[in-house]
Amino acid sequence: MILSPLAALYGKALSLRADWYASGRLESRALPRPSISVGNLTFGGTGKTPFVEFLARRLRFEGWRPAILSRGYGRRSRGVVVVSAGEGALVSADAGGDEPVALARSTSGVLVVVGERRIDAARRAADLGADLFLLDDGFQHLAVRRDVNLLLLDARDPFGGGRLAPAGRLREPIAAARRADAFVFTRVDRAAPPQDAVRALQRLSPEAPVFHARIRPSDLRDENGAPLDAAGFAHRRLIAVCGVASPAEFAATLSELGLRPEERLDFRDHQRYGDRQLARIRSAAERTGASLVVTTEKDAVKLAGRTGLPLVTVRLSVEVAESGFFAFLASRLPAAGPHRDRA
Repeated sequence: MILSPLAALYGKALSLRADWYASGRLESRALPRPSISVGNLTFGGTGKTPFVEFLARRLRFEGWRPAILSRGYGRRSRGVVVVSAGEGALVSADAGGDEPVALARSTSGVLVVVGERRIDAARRAADLGADLFLLDDGFQHLAVRRDVNLLLLDARDPFGGGRLAPAGRLREPIAAARRADAFVFTRVDRAAPPQDAVRALQRLSPEAPVFHARIRPSDLRDENGAPLDAAGFAHRRLIAVCGVASPAEFAATLSELGLRPEERLDFRDHQRYGDRQLARIRSAAERTGASLVVTTEKDAVKLAGRTGLPLVTVRLSVEVAESGFFAFLASRLPAAGPHRDRA
């Protein structure tokens, strides 16, 4: 198998890069505001985007002016793009990336800025009034320093099968977990974290606390963002469409909501929906007699108004089991705290 030697080379390159940043041979630059990084060791599947939204909402409630900083994976633009100034999405998914645009639509009072270099995005966000940065998918972005490094792990398979890409789903060696300030096992409502994985993490980073988070469907929304009653769709003919890292997770979420699609179309993660994909969706709807398309938030920003059918979006909510989670975050952030609105 050619993939195993490639995975070994990939792992060595990543370890060497991390060592260079740790030793100072490569520079990690300071951001102009306090920062919390949210990331993972595997390619997708940990619930990172709803977790970032959860943090942004709570920190906004506590008086911070957070900005979500992202690379904007899959966008066709270059440079720094302000996806949201706090009042909804300003650009399309092509310009801002599907996940940043979805976050912009689901959060109020939260800046969303994308850029190839987080330092550039951070400077723009600071100019717009942000006093705290949330680095979306920031665990591997070693070029900037952060105050809190949160590592999310899916409780059902924390290490993605234990094999590095391209042979497996690991983005870097498991030993990289020692960079984490805290571990968050997600989807604990579906499975308990394996104890051997918990022990491995505690050996790598003994001081890092372990938290547990549930990720559940909260409600359904129409194309304008208005809430819908899930019970009203239980007997409707619909098809499900998703372009996410874990399609099976989306299927399980639909089941929790009591939705039974006539057919499910699974596309690759961050799918760009062109004529061929849209034709597949319309064909499935005609074949099954479906009158609705149900999809994820990040797919909805790319499908709205393009399928010829009403679009229903599943929204997710996050709950951290431990009451001390936000106290831990506060303990790692600068003592000055947020600049609270005086209006």
